[in-house]
Formats: sequence, C-alpha cells, structure tokens
Amino acid sequence: MWDGILEQSETVDGLVNSCPLLDYVAEIAKPGAFQLVDVGCSGGIDRPWRRLGRGLHAIGIDADVAEIERLQAAENNPGVTYLSAFAGIAPDHPFAMKKKGKPDLERNPWPRLSTARYMEIAYPKDKLVTDKEKRSANLWPESRLADPESPVIVPEYLKSRGIASLDFLKIDVDGKDFEILQSFDQTLAELGVLGVGIEVRFWGSHVDTDGAFHNVDRFLKAQGFELFNLSIRRYSTAALPSRFSGRAPGATEMGRVHQGDAMYARDLGSGLYDDFAKRLTGEKVLNLAAIFAVFDLPDCAAEVALKFRSVLALVCDVDKVLDLLAAQAQPRGSARVGGYRELMEDFGRRPRGFLATKNPLVRAGRAWKKDYLKWRGRLQLLKREREGF
Repeated sequence: MWDGILEQSETVDGLVNSCPLLDYVAEIAKPGAFQLVDVGCSGGIDRPWRRLGRGLHAIGIDADVAEIERLQAAENNPGVTYLSAFAGIAPDHPFAMKKKGKPDLERNPWPRLSTARYMEIAYPKDKLVTDKEKRSANLWPESRLADPESPVIVPEYLKSRGIASLDFLKIDVDGKDFEILQSFDQTLAELGVLGVGIEVRFWGSHVDTDGAFHNVDRFLKAQGFELFNLSIRRYSTAALPSRFSGRAPGATEMGRVHQGDAMYARDLGSGLYDDFAKRLTGEKVLNLAAIFAVFDLPDCAAEVALKFRSVLALVCDVDKVLDLLAAQAQPRGSARVGGYRELMEDFGRRPRGFLATKNPLVRAGRAWKKDYLKWRGRLQLLKREREGF
C-alpha cells in the first residue's frame, strides 16, 4: 500500500526560518525574480521561501486533488500557482526506455519497518480518515488523485508557460523522484537551474535506473552540481519499534538509515564552472546566494558574493549582503558585534576564539537562542503567509 519512503510532510530538510539575506532580496528584487518549482507540494510551498515576498514566483505540483484545491483557495500571493497532476517522464525518453519493465523500488525494507506496522494498526482498511489525517500521515493512496494516465512532463509544462529561467527545483513525490529528475536532463542547463532539493533513499540496488542516493548523486554531479546538504532519517524495524521523531508516523529516533533530503547547488566559488557562470546575470547570482543562505550556508553565499562582486554590484549593495551573511553566521549566543569586515578581522587576530566551548551554560544558552530564532522566524513566516507574502 505504501512504498516505504513516506514522510509526514513534503518539505526539504535544512531550510532555516530566519534568513536576513532573503528579507533584503525581497526589498530590492523585481516581482517574480526568483523562480521555484515544487514537485510534490503537499502541505504547501516551504515557508522560508515566503521571505522573498513578491519576488517569489512558484509553481506547486501534486497529485492530491483535494490538497491542491485547498492550497489554491488559501493562497494570497498571485506569484504562487498550483497544478494537480502526477509528474512523469516522456515514454520515449532514453531513461524511460532503459527502465521499462524494471521496478521503481528494489530491495524495499518497508514491510519490515515499525512505521508500516503502525499504519496497519492505526489505519485499518475499513477505517474512514479525514483529509487532514491523510496529509499528516501521508495516506495519499486513500486520497482523490489526479489521472495517473495523464502525467505532466514538468520541463514541457514550464516551456508551455513561457518560463525561460528556473532557480530552484524541489522534487519529493515518494517514489518516482529520480525518474522526474531525469526528465530535466536537458532542462537543468537550459533554464540555468541553480539548486535542486530532492528526497533520496539509502537503500536500493546497484542498477543505474534505481532511484537510490548513489544514482541521484552521480546524475547531478554530471550535470554540474555539487552536494551541499544531506539529512538522514532513520526507521526502526517492526521487530523492535522505536519512538517516532515527530507527532506523525514516519522517521524514528533509532533504526537503519532509510531516507533523507539532499540539496545540490552550482559550486560557482570553485572555479570549475566559470563557463556556466559567465551566462548568469546579477539577479541569478544573487538568487544563488539566497539559496545558500536559506539552507543555512552563509559561508558559501559569501564566497559567491566575493567572487562575483562586480556582477552583483549591478543589482545590490554587496557590502550589505556580506554584513547580512555575517550576522547569520555568528555563533548562536555570541556577543560578537559588527559586520563582515569586523568578523574577518576578528578571525585573523584571534582564530582560537572560533573554537567550540565545553562550558555547559554557554552551550545551553546558544541552543536556547537557536531555538528562539527558529520559533520567531516561524511566527514571522506565518504572518507573511496570512498577509499574502
């Protein structure tokens, strides 16, 4: 019934609620300057992107008809639209032809896991469940779904909409993620895609059409991307169940590594992709910095800002960008003040001051501040969402 890579929400791990750079980009960006496609958008577009305000242009795609209707009715930002459809790949695509006759998921441990057993106990086949329960427990097979015989080929759909540039692509559809990613084999370069967030699984076979992590990694690196963030979710076996990590069935506190979210981006600071970088406008470079920042990688964003300062200077105040990134990078609970220049001077004068501490009070204070910033950022995002941003 379930394929074994379900999670209670379709969000990408690693995004931060509080991101000063995104707030600045929202102030200076043109409407729709940041293009996002979310394939598997159940639960809505990830809230941190809402910090871009009117600068965000997003398309959410999901097969759950009722969920798409709910999201569209609640959406206040005209730059965010939704489509109810299964995403797929053209039958004559080389990958589709190569995969023909092969299973989507090999060596699937799902039937042996405690989460699967929980589903059987809590949601028997004869039990009626609400739409909210279906979303929270990922009971999507019980939902009203789009026609699987009429899938949308996302790159072709974007072309039909006149979209010539795409900044971030997110794929999380619980099964055919790799197949959908393969449909972008030509489009990633043509649209100048800067970042990709995709759910990956750590089990599977050696077959090159299998959607296991090693094949996703190989494909994206061949396309000029590097891995910048990777989360790991564990699932216990039914032989000895572990406590769930959240308030809905899914990952557990202990168990085998099962799945996670990977974030890939263009590593333009490396110098390996200068030919690609030459084609980018200042707006695209700023969008790459924003992607790094919202994934809590202000250091990578700063590297991009420094290397492409002359291009960025055409669209923003680069020194302000660096100061905002420095503020994000400050150790939680740090008393250090000043901007980027002061932080770099401080590092040069006393690098030992950047070493970690064993003081439990200091560590507890930093953890508290981190949780507070996360909570405050979430409240801010909820407010922006209600206001239509």
